[in-house]
Amino acid sequence: MELHDEPVEVNDDTDLIESGLVSSLQFVSMVVEIEKIHGMPLAPGDITINSMRSIRAVDDKIFQGQ
Repeated sequence: MELHDEPVEVNDDTDLIESGLVSSLQFVSMVVEIEKIHGMPLAPGDITINSMRSIRAVDDKIFQGQ
């Protein structure tokens, strides 16, 4: 996994996928970490590009249950 040469500013709405901040392998790792934090496996329908696209999207879909 490559890291960025320069620091990258990330906010709640930064598109982690489009910006290239999260690769496909990192996406899988991110899902595993979210499951650990959430304390249970995510339903397959909850794991979509759109629900994992930004910090806000993850919070809305997974932690707020929307």
